Formats: sequence, C-alpha cells, structure tokens
Amino acid sequence: MKDSKFTQPNSQFKTGKNIQRVNLNDVVISEVTYKLYDYSNRETEIQALVESIDEIGQCEPIVVLQVGDKYPLVDGVLRLMACIRLNLNEVDVIVSDFVPTNDFSLTDFIIHHQIRKEKTPGEKMNEIREILRIDREDKNPLRDKEKRVKLVSALMGGKGWGRNNVFNLEKIMRWEKSHDNGLNLSQQVVSNNIATSRAIEATELIDNNNFDKSKEDESCIVKEFLKGSYEKDRARNLMITYENKKNVLPTTIDLQPIVARNFNIIKGNIEVIDLPIDLQIDTIFTSPPYYKIVKYGDDPNELGWEQTPDEYVKRLSDILMKCFDKLKNSGSMFVNIGETYEDSQCLGVIDRLTCELMSRGVRLVDKLIWNKPGNKPVGNNVRRFSPGYEVILHFSKTRDYYFEKFRVQGDKPLKVSHGCKEKGSNKVGFHIPNKHQYFRNIITPEELTNVLTVQIQKNRTHHVEGEQIHPATFSWDLPFLPLVTTCPPNEGTVVFDPFMGSGSCGVTALQLGFKFVGVELYDKNIVTARRILSEIETELEENELSPIMDECGTINDSEISIAA
Repeated sequence: MKDSKFTQPNSQFKTGKNIQRVNLNDVVISEVTYKLYDYSNRETEIQALVESIDEIGQCEPIVVLQVGDKYPLVDGVLRLMACIRLNLNEVDVIVSDFVPTNDFSLTDFIIHHQIRKEKTPGEKMNEIREILRIDREDKNPLRDKEKRVKLVSALMGGKGWGRNNVFNLEKIMRWEKSHDNGLNLSQQVVSNNIATSRAIEATELIDNNNFDKSKEDESCIVKEFLKGSYEKDRARNLMITYENKKNVLPTTIDLQPIVARNFNIIKGNIEVIDLPIDLQIDTIFTSPPYYKIVKYGDDPNELGWEQTPDEYVKRLSDILMKCFDKLKNSGSMFVNIGETYEDSQCLGVIDRLTCELMSRGVRLVDKLIWNKPGNKPVGNNVRRFSPGYEVILHFSKTRDYYFEKFRVQGDKPLKVSHGCKEKGSNKVGFHIPNKHQYFRNIITPEELTNVLTVQIQKNRTHHVEGEQIHPATFSWDLPFLPLVTTCPPNEGTVVFDPFMGSGSCGVTALQLGFKFVGVELYDKNIVTARRILSEIETELEENELSPIMDECGTINDSEISIAA
C-alpha cells in the first residue's frame, strides 16, 4: 500500500491499540485543540455523554500522547469533559507513539484524527489554515504540498473540490491577510456560499483602484456580485458609475448683492408697447390668460376672449414671439397654460399653441406637468375626470440653452438597486440611483422629473386692505425649478414675464438674486405687484429664500448651499 501521511497513519505516528487507565487530572487539552475547534456550544452533546458514561461506562477511549507525566489530548474532548463532570478519578486512553516532525506537526496529527468530525465552517477554516500553513512565516515550499491539498479536498467533502479549487482557496486566504475588506471571502467559500472562481474575481474587483471599503459599505457592489446578481464587468461599470455620482455636488445658489429696485414694471398691453431696446432676457416664465376661463378686467383687448381657439393661439403666439426675440441664444421660455373645454369637448389649446410656435421656429424642449393637489373638482353634470394638472411648455431658442439640474444633497446611500428586466431578456438589471434629493416642495425626492407637484395655496400672493384681488394667482414655488435650472447664476441675469399679474414670478426671481422685468395691463395688479416686489427686496436680507427653501437647509449671508 502506498504510504500517505494524510490517508492512513504510518509507523511513525500509528496509534497504539492497548487501552490504559490514567489519572484524569493528568490528561490536558492542548492550546492547539482550542485554537482549531469551538466547544462553547456543545452542552447538549456533553450532557448526553455524561448520562451514557454514568449508566454503562466509557465505551470508547480517548486518544492521547505522553509527554513526561502528562497526556496531551488528541481526540475525545467531549468524552473527557463528560468524565470530569462525573468526577471520575481515571479515564480510559489509547496512548499514541506519534513523534512530531518538521513535515508533520502535532496540529496535523490532531486534524487527522478529527477527519470524520462534523465541523462548523469556522473550524474548517482553522484546519485549512493550519494544513496549508497560511499563517506561517516560513517562505520555503511545503515538500508534501500535494498530500496537504488532498486532505483539504477531503475536509471539504471531495466532490467539486479538486486541486484547482484548493489552490484558489489558498490564494484567497493569503490575499485576505493583507486585505481587510469585511467580505470574508474564504469563509463564504468554505461555507459553500460562493464558488472559488467568483471569490477570485471578487479579489480582482477589490484590487481595482475604484474600490474602497467605505464605498463598498455604502454601495454593496461587490456584495451583490458575490450573490451572483451580475458579472465582473458589470460590477466594474457600477463602480465607475458610483464614483461619477458620488462626485456630483449639490446645487449651490449664489445670492447676488441686493440692489434697490432690482425690478422693472412696464404698464401696458404687451402687444402694443415697445420693449426696451437693450433688454436681453435669460428666461421667460409666464402664465398668460387661458382661453375663455377668467375675465381679469374691463379692457376690451384683454387676451383670452377671441372668437375661436385658433384666433387665441395666433394672438398669443404673436405676443410670445415678440418676447422670444429678446431672448438670449442660451435662454429658455416657459409658458404655463391650462386647457379649455367647451360643449363637452377639449379644444386642444395646448397642442395648437405648441404646434404654432414650433412652426415659427421655436424649439420645444419638454412639456412639464404641474401636478395640482387639491384642485377644484368639476360639477356633477360634467362628464369627464376632474382636472389634476396643468401644462408648462418649455421652449428654447437654440439647442445650447443653459440648463443646470437642481440637486439637494440627501442622506440616501448610493447603493446598488434592482432595476427593470433588461430588454429582450428575463435578467433583471442593476443600477446606482442618484444620491441627491431634489426640491421637496415641488417634486418627488427620487429624481428631477418633468412632473412638478406644487400646492395651489402655498406661498402665493396675499392682498392687503384696499387692493383689488387678483382672481388667478399662482404659488411662488411654481417658477422656482424652471428659473433655478435655466437662469445662469449671475448678477445680471434677467427674468421676464409679459403677463405679470400680481408679480408671483418676480417674487421668485428676486429671491434668487435675478433682475425681473414684468409687463401688466391692469393698474390694480401693478399696485399689488409693486408692493410685493418692494417688500421682497426690503425683507430679502432677513428672510432670503425661506418661503421656498424651508426644507432644504441652512442659508448663509452670501451663499446658499442646498443641503438636506
């Protein structure tokens, strides 16, 4: 029979067959045994042995070595513990004549005797570390390495644990000695949670320059890889995505120096007045009178009461193009407009206006939806759904219009998230969501979308005694995102509203430090607008953006950092 230290005991450490009785106090459990195996949770087994030995005696001797007058234990820890509890004076032992050598130590001998013992993953890890000499400083190769590899294979159950897997496990264990990443790769391999090949790939991901333990704790990119959620290349791409999104800072608003009368109100009909020759507009935000909805005054030329929708659209388009001509090439125009229903049908005013402006060379960027919680319901005799939104059309002069996504720093971790199934496959995709929360009063906290949720009654014009009430004011929150994303943060940035009303758009523009120019037909509205805009300028240093920024963080004297 071929000699093998790790398959059968050879003559130099063969266990003797003669059973002896020795003093129980002379039998000791070595530090090696406690290092390899955990006996802290074996109470049930020990108690069962106590009852068995007490009733029928010690059926199986323990295996020991003899060193002087002491007997270090090799096998039978639980039996020894049971005998101690029974207060026995002597115990049956088999004394082995094993002599440790450089190639085969006492630790190897103890492991060999425990080959059929049911072990925890931690105990298996301890054995493998000792068998492969993972923690030894000796750099010389083991002369019996192949025999040790076979023993590790046997410890792991044999099936699926060939030579390559054992060498991979050794590589992982040695790699972990210098990599404190908290992923316990070798432990997961020994526990059969992951294959050695995936663990090796994980070490390559961790060695990547983009890996950092604190980043992994947040993103869980490698953890998801170890679960088999995606392959190594996808994990690398997610790491890059994480870095890119991590480095995107929240939006900072620089308030410009407060200037007295930083607004200009022009009285008159926008159709007939001459706009200042030197007027250069950065952003237009306006809410013109809707078609046949509200009568604002007694002027016979008031927009919105034309005979047909087409006449209304043409007239409104002429007005908007007059303003559009003053728009910078980097500018944007936002038109908030509601739909009109007549004789149980939708007149399609929004679509007509969109098509008309596009036919005149205006670029349509997007349609924003103003989600209006708490909007007035329709009457019982109206056979359609209650209105829940209005449209804000976003136009630009060129494709290079200014746009800066508005980001609020939040506490949302940059963690790998499950996405939708990939196109043409049943496989679920994974991505890194944006960490930033966006302006909470207006949009959802997940993403800057084209749906703006603005409470109708929040932060809107309040009239004082003696003023005539404007019948259709909107919240100061509504222009906030359009302005903060399309207005360059410069002292000279100009916001324009050709249908100023009570000055709601101007309030937001001034709060952001921009100049405001508004045109208004009715004196009664100008009185209100002038009062409100003057008050905003007077109180701005004290209140700054508090009506809009209540939920977005602290505010400094000259700079506002949007923080959760």
